[in-house]
Amino acid sequence: MGSESVIVLDSVTKVLGKKPRIDGLSFDCEPGRVYGLLGPNGAGKTTLMNLITGLYRPTSGTVRVLGLDPVRDARKVRREIGLVPQETSLYPELSALENLRFHAALYLDDQRMAERRIDEVLELVDLADRAKDAVGSYSGGMKRRLALGRAMLADPRILLLDEPTLGVDVQGTHRIWDYVRRFKGEGRTVLVSTNVMAEADALADEILLLDHGRKVRFGTPDALKAEAGSTVVRITSVSGSRVDEAALRGRLDGFSFDGESIVVDAPGGEADLARILGLVEGAVEIAGVELHRPTLDDAFLALTGRSLRD
Repeated sequence: MGSESVIVLDSVTKVLGKKPRIDGLSFDCEPGRVYGLLGPNGAGKTTLMNLITGLYRPTSGTVRVLGLDPVRDARKVRREIGLVPQETSLYPELSALENLRFHAALYLDDQRMAERRIDEVLELVDLADRAKDAVGSYSGGMKRRLALGRAMLADPRILLLDEPTLGVDVQGTHRIWDYVRRFKGEGRTVLVSTNVMAEADALADEILLLDHGRKVRFGTPDALKAEAGSTVVRITSVSGSRVDEAALRGRLDGFSFDGESIVVDAPGGEADLARILGLVEGAVEIAGVELHRPTLDDAFLALTGRSLRD
């Protein structure tokens, strides 16, 4: 575990209803980094969030947040955590300003500082001009931005984001991603739970992949994608046309068939594409060509399987 780690789990197990929801999990998070939390439904992502915030006590093992026990030192720990839950839990009949004042009363003792922070947060999430409007009139993206702003009120060192762009349009999603990158640049630790692989790929420095409460992998997005296979060129032949396999075997180091497609390893990506097309010329009547790089979707399915989860 790193000496600068702000979140540390050491051999943590959490049993709920006689079933381990987190099973022997160890990992740590450092400041100024974004951690993606991925896993199928029921993998233990929400349970992990609840352990970090102190809502759950581990059945065994230890959890430390900024060196503190999040259960025993709950008040101190929660002052340092900004949480954006999957359900925004805003009061729709209240304005953004009133929602933030209500939240500030729970965490900020200095009223003058609270008002200053509220103004700063409204500017941060681009809602200053709608501050007095009822939140019930907001779009989904505006509500998520307000929830993010609420999480920032106490100027936390740690942000826990559970599906931060759920129900948000493309423009709003990229705006929220910009906020996350800004928080990282300020030295905060951000843990993002998401089912959107593109989101994890765009934001995360490292990814914790959970399944059945266990750590399947903990590494960079590129490292996870590399496990899903190499970059390949897929050449689709014209339906009903003849493929000269003997010629291909003499020209290519290796290839395979996938239906009417010929699959050739291309570790060099685009640099290999022209070479491969030149080698297959005359041996295949080409209908289409695709350069396919492994994605986080590929890695996720390869490491957790394709069966549906309840």
